Amino acid sequence: MQKNKLAKISLLTLSIAGFNFSLFAQSHISTQSHSGGVTNISFLENTDSSVFSSGTDGFLIKWSDDGIGEHYQISDLPIKMIARSPNGNEIAVYESDGASLNRVSVWNWKTLTRKFAFRFTDSLTSLSYSAKGTYIICGTANVDGPIFLNSVNGSIIRNKIKGDKSIVNFVYTSDSEKSLITYSPKGTLVYYNLQNGNEKARFNTEYDLNQFCLFNNGVFGAGVRGNSIFVIQAVTGNTLGTFKANNPVLISRNKSKDLYYIVNDNRQFKLFKISNDRNKAVVSPELQRTFSGLKNGEEIVCAALAGEEIYAGTNTGNIYKFDYAQSERIDVQQPFTDKMYESIYDIAAVGEDFYFLSPSSIFKSSYESNIIDKKAVNSGYTSLIPYGENIILWTKDSKKPVVLLELSSNKMIQLFNPEGTIQILKLYGNSLIDIESNSSVNLFDISTSQKKQLFQGTSIQDALLYNENDLYIAKTSTSSSASPLVYVNIKTQETVPLNSIKGTVVYSLTYNPNISQSEIFGITIYTNSQTKKLTTSVFAYRPSTKNMRYLLSISDEDSEAFATLNENILFTNIGKSQVRSVNISTKRDLTYRRSASMPIKAITNKSKMVVLNRDGSISWYNPTLNNVLADWYLTSDGNWFEF
Repeated sequence: MQKNKLAKISLLTLSIAGFNFSLFAQSHISTQSHSGGVTNISFLENTDSSVFSSGTDGFLIKWSDDGIGEHYQISDLPIKMIARSPNGNEIAVYESDGASLNRVSVWNWKTLTRKFAFRFTDSLTSLSYSAKGTYIICGTANVDGPIFLNSVNGSIIRNKIKGDKSIVNFVYTSDSEKSLITYSPKGTLVYYNLQNGNEKARFNTEYDLNQFCLFNNGVFGAGVRGNSIFVIQAVTGNTLGTFKANNPVLISRNKSKDLYYIVNDNRQFKLFKISNDRNKAVVSPELQRTFSGLKNGEEIVCAALAGEEIYAGTNTGNIYKFDYAQSERIDVQQPFTDKMYESIYDIAAVGEDFYFLSPSSIFKSSYESNIIDKKAVNSGYTSLIPYGENIILWTKDSKKPVVLLELSSNKMIQLFNPEGTIQILKLYGNSLIDIESNSSVNLFDISTSQKKQLFQGTSIQDALLYNENDLYIAKTSTSSSASPLVYVNIKTQETVPLNSIKGTVVYSLTYNPNISQSEIFGITIYTNSQTKKLTTSVFAYRPSTKNMRYLLSISDEDSEAFATLNENILFTNIGKSQVRSVNISTKRDLTYRRSASMPIKAITNKSKMVVLNRDGSISWYNPTLNNVLADWYLTSDGNWFEF
């Protein structure tokens, strides 16, 4: 049996210059890397020396000179682009699922609060602030040209520019905000008078350039097509040079005299410079530095100039920092970020104890003891369910066998092999209900080891076994008139759509089995008849009366929220950012202060609530109070680390 104690970091060490702590949320200070690829690096001139990075993990990180990062997750989606406001406090973020959800939100970094958000029907091709911060300018995959948002309230400023418009992937304003330049992949540079919106000049130039940027105070432009870098004269569109480069990453600022770029070469990366030649031409690329030290499969994917240094992000989440002074030697470069923590996959309450599932083990711990009591090795499971004094282990989106872990003996007993990939597994008494391949609902009797199919259909999202005869199926509706919640009589196989529940999908069903004729709680997404906007609501449905009511609603789509019930308290993270609780009897609604990462699950016992966060950390609460007691991270060597 392995028992490890908690390591704590003093709150005094969090009083680092340049970092801010909100009354509504708190950031996390460390050198931890992004858990996914880095998507952007941003440095803002004429403010502090900080650098922001964004990632596919939905995190923004503000890096100080000494390599310490202030982490805060603003989305459960990948962050595609970021732009910093000239005021130094706000940052615009473009997040997208790569399909229909395309949203720009603006965040106040001092308070860690969202100022506003705007949803687009098309994907974005560029995102920038105007020079004074008056506008947020969004290039979209729409032929109507860029969209201007008022940076104060997010409202659209229409007809800001006039004339023939097209898709643009680069927008830049003059320091006075009186003029604007755009680049279109169809091969045009267009200058506008922003005071009246009229076109001032238009030049044909190289087409289909990616990573387009300006340098040398807007005299030159550059972009990438295929494995070539094109440098153009920005005031004529003429091509000044074409240079071969294998998948280059351009690095530039408008005020930078020269253009830099990085090329990955196996486990090395090389920095090149294209020099300005008397403001009339450019010199062929010259190798500046060669660095080794990249891990297998790691590549530089984005970079930015920050004073006399370059910050570069990789596809594995690391950040590198180096100067760009020329050197002939090959330097071994190490990232200033670390993989400091191991993620917690799942959590469960067993009596007054809490059990945790990490990539390597199943262990018991509590807020009071601060001790990790290892129970078993985790052999590839992602989820756990308490069963008496034992634990059931299963793996989401997998056909891996479901097993029972006997905690007294640490023995693993196989329960059943799923025929399809398991999406949901729930325990009702001595029976397990599973959903396989979103098409079948099955019951496994633990006492007899018998498994049988209860329902077969399509687009099944969840199931709830109300009693031995009544089954409720949550699904995606196939039409506007179809109900997303269906009742199934297990004995007769009679199926009845519950038409009092409207929406496109229902999921996260729960109820209190200890109450006679308990309401069923769940989450539904529908179009609000008054606002015409997608709305996500927590609902309560009473089977005995067939009446439905809404408990909580948000004017947005949240397809991954949870709803769990502990006696008469319902917990949910509807809205994604924070956990909320609703007392079903008194209707008291409590919103808990969040940590640096977004919550994805909450469990409680009599005295404590544990929240599992999206980054694999946990947060401790007193369920009756909204403040965070502590944030714990599991270190790679198997210890708790507290913030």
